[in-house]
Amino acid sequence: MKQSQLFELINTLNSQEKEQILAFARQDSLPGRKMKMYIEPLLKLCLSHPWQEHAKELTRSEAYKTVFPGQNFVEGKLEKVMVEAQKVIRDYLLTQHYFREKNQFYQDFDFAEIVRLRGLDSRYKQYLSKLKKSHEASQIEDAYYFHKKYLLEYAIHNQESLYNQAKGDLNIPSTVDALELHYQLNKLALLNVYLLQQKVANISVSETMMERLYEPNVHYRYFLLSPSLKINYTIFQLLKKESPEKEDVQSLFDLLLEHENKLDISTLNGFYTYLRNICILIIFRDPERIDINNILFELYKDNLSRGILHYEGKLHPSRYLSISECAVATGNLDWAIEFVEQHKHEIIGDNETQDVYRLNLAYLLFSKGKYEECLDHLPETSPFVDHLLTGKRLELKALYELQSDLLPYKTDAFKMFLSRTSQKLLPDSRRKKNLDFLNMLNQISASIPGDQKRAARLIARIKEEKHAAEHHWLLKKAEQLSTT
Repeated sequence: MKQSQLFELINTLNSQEKEQILAFARQDSLPGRKMKMYIEPLLKLCLSHPWQEHAKELTRSEAYKTVFPGQNFVEGKLEKVMVEAQKVIRDYLLTQHYFREKNQFYQDFDFAEIVRLRGLDSRYKQYLSKLKKSHEASQIEDAYYFHKKYLLEYAIHNQESLYNQAKGDLNIPSTVDALELHYQLNKLALLNVYLLQQKVANISVSETMMERLYEPNVHYRYFLLSPSLKINYTIFQLLKKESPEKEDVQSLFDLLLEHENKLDISTLNGFYTYLRNICILIIFRDPERIDINNILFELYKDNLSRGILHYEGKLHPSRYLSISECAVATGNLDWAIEFVEQHKHEIIGDNETQDVYRLNLAYLLFSKGKYEECLDHLPETSPFVDHLLTGKRLELKALYELQSDLLPYKTDAFKMFLSRTSQKLLPDSRRKKNLDFLNMLNQISASIPGDQKRAARLIARIKEEKHAAEHHWLLKKAEQLSTT
């Protein structure tokens, strides 16, 4: 019975919701239900049953006896009650979702439409006027701001069209402006996601998308009406650049600071995420950009202190690792250690063996020169490709530092892994970065310490291959060969 939609929904409910659903099911105002008298007994049974993984399974036979006591078994009868019970839970969840506080505008807008349909036109116009004044008084622009504005302007247009006296513009200019802002804002937001995904994944870009990415047709006057539109357009321009300059990054940061009081927290968090990702992309392409690393570290500290890096009090695993890496890259190892320990219980989806935490700890132990301890803490695998690659490179680096005989075998295994990994999981650019790392590491490992000519050639080669993963570490190891 666990696989049915009814029980999948029940597994998502908390204790308060379970109590409220039983009360909801008893309401006389509910639409008529087939087999209504059996719904409550089934819900009582299912809502009180322990559905934990190791709990005793509730069988269909047990459920049937509880719902239909003393009745002979009829094939499909229980399933019909389950369908009706699932509809009760669905209606309850829809009601809770619709009547949540953040949905107040749409509730008021829909009620105004109900008033109109009942012939109360004067009252309807009053409701629209009140809603428009309330909306215009709002100083915060969220993702739905211009959708709400469009709904209002279009409703006013419909109302004026109904009583058209061949004068006035029927509110069409305001309606078109609201529609254009809503369209351009959402279009740019989607294009920005696409551009970012294009930089980290192997995407085939169609001619239609190429046209859309060329230059969105956004009139400058709309930037004056919407900070979100202006910021999205700025992000769009930065993502189109191969390598944005420090001034570009700072300009976006300044723009966010200028308008952050006009944006809701969710929108603001999204924009800061773009700013951090743009910094990371610059560093990914050019590891020498210490200036961008320093900006990124200050950005992490700022966003962490304000809770912008968290989602419902939790940190994404990739963000947790990125913060650690940035802190180490900027020479803030002690800060990184304190961060990893302080936030280790806030990682989204970390498993019982704390693999995400262990990877970060291994990374920091390596940075402190504790190579044996680093290897002891490294998790064997990870569902996150970035973490998996980081772990494998970290293992090879630690084995090199320890002059371990295992190094050649592990480098071969990593090379095989890269050759067999699907292009959908690992785009060519990232595969090349890791293959370049392996190639340089093999050359360094095969070099004789003190051979200054070979060391000089290696140093020059590594400087040319600055996009190789672990570029700074490889360069440091090559330089050490000439001084040994």
